[in-house]
Amino acid sequence: MAFCDLAGGISLHYEAFGENTDRPAIIFLNGTAQTTTNWRPIALGFKNRCRVVLYDARCQGRSGCNAGPLTLAQHAYDLVQLLDHLVIEHCGLVGLSHGARVALAAAGKLERRIAGLVLLSIGLSSSARMARAVAAWREALASGGLDTLMHAMLPLVFGERFLREHDTIMTKVAEALVQRNDEEKMARLLSAFDSYPAIESILPAQRLPSLVMAGEDDPLVSGDQARALAQQLGGDFRSLPDIGHSIPAEAPDVLIRAIEVFFQLEPVQ
Repeated sequence: MAFCDLAGGISLHYEAFGENTDRPAIIFLNGTAQTTTNWRPIALGFKNRCRVVLYDARCQGRSGCNAGPLTLAQHAYDLVQLLDHLVIEHCGLVGLSHGARVALAAAGKLERRIAGLVLLSIGLSSSARMARAVAAWREALASGGLDTLMHAMLPLVFGERFLREHDTIMTKVAEALVQRNDEEKMARLLSAFDSYPAIESILPAQRLPSLVMAGEDDPLVSGDQARALAQQLGGDFRSLPDIGHSIPAEAPDVLIRAIEVFFQLEPVQ
């Protein structure tokens, strides 16, 4: 278990795999209720082709959470410190939802070090449904704790097909998320959302190679807004039929292939 000490006295938990430094490293950034455990099955598939890093953002998983304001700028600076700690000078960022937002904010600080951005389940503008969902999740957490929150999140973060096909294990999925998260940290994360700047205001000043992917069955992010983000970035857009908000869980093979093509990595034979 590895940690990076951050300015301010807290530590960031991370996992690093692979030794190939000839290619840019790939950094995977968690969604709100994710930890490194969620990314590991996908990330490990790349460890023989490039360096791979997973990490829990501030107030996620095993990472620390101090008493100061939790801001998007702080999340971005944390990533800069982690890359410096690992002596990574060139990397690609793959972020889901909250992680995609952090990736965009960090890219503005790291433009010369970024090989490209793969952004999942994020649009140029946040939807009213997303705002209401986050408010409802805060209420669920306050009234019923992590168990109530996770059961409230599942119908919105997974698509219809995934929910039908995995109906018998959804209770176990919720239980696993409860075990991997901390109630106080989650409250901090959800409370910080309202103060985050608009996505339009954090886009990198220079265009970077970008791929935006969105599920057609994602109630939180519209395809139109995801496409608009791709256009604003000058990147590519891909819509995934029958997929919801949690692209890595719902379409892992599609995502792996998309990352391979985007970062020009030879597929595993």
